[in-house]
Amino acid sequence: MKKTNQKKSHNVIYMKSLSKRYDDEAGVLDALKGINLEIKDGDFIAIMGPSGSGKSTLMNIIGLLDRPTAGVFLLDDVDIATLSEKELARLRRDKIGFVFQSFNLLPRLNVFQNVELPMVYARKSKSERKLKVAEVLEKVGLADKAKNRSNRMSGGQIQRVAIARALTNNPSLILADEPTGNLDTKTGEEIMDLLKSLNQQGVTIVLVTHNPEVGKYANKIVWVKDGLLTKKKVPV
Repeated sequence: MKKTNQKKSHNVIYMKSLSKRYDDEAGVLDALKGINLEIKDGDFIAIMGPSGSGKSTLMNIIGLLDRPTAGVFLLDDVDIATLSEKELARLRRDKIGFVFQSFNLLPRLNVFQNVELPMVYARKSKSERKLKVAEVLEKVGLADKAKNRSNRMSGGQIQRVAIARALTNNPSLILADEPTGNLDTKTGEEIMDLLKSLNQQGVTIVLVTHNPEVGKYANKIVWVKDGLLTKKKVPV
C-alpha cells in the first residue's frame, strides 16, 4: 500500500462539558451549559445565535478573555485550567489573532507599526518584524500602504490591516468578531472573501456573527441558544 504524507488534523479547540456561571446581585446566570465543541486545524467555523444566547461568552472563553466555571478546555492541547493569568496572556498573544468589528488600530501609528505591534510585544527582532509585516501586508493586498495612517484609509482597508496584524505571530486560529459589522455590503463581502482565501491557505478561523449572509462563508455553523450548542452542516 502506498504511503501518504498528509498531515493529520488535530484539535485547535477542544471543549468538554464546559459551563460558565455568573453570580451577581441579580442572581445566578448559567450563560453556557455543558458545551462540547471541537475545532480542527484548518476549520472555518461560524458561531451564531441571538442576543443573550451565550455566543459572546463562548467567544470570550475561546479568546482566553474569560475562564469557564467548569469543564475541560484545551487550546492546542494546552489545558487552560492549569495556567496562571500571565501564562494565559502569553498563550493568547502567541496562539490567537483577533479581528474586531471596531478594527482597534492605534491612530497615532502607521500601517506598518500597527501590524508589527504583536511582534513587538513578543520581543521579535526588528529584522524579523520587517520581513513578517511585508509578508502579511502582501497577503492582504496592502503592500503599498505600509506608511499610511488609518485616517487616510477606507473601512475595508483598515480591516485588512487588522487582519494582517492578526496574522503576524502565526496564530493557531483567527478569532473574528463581527468583522464586517462596520462595513458596507460590498466591502464586507471583500473582507469575507479575504478570510475565506486565508482559510483555504490553511488558516483556522472562528467567526462570531449574527448575520446569516456572513455565516455562509464558513464551512460549518454552530448555533448557540440558551447556553447550548446545536450544529448545522455546511451552509447553502
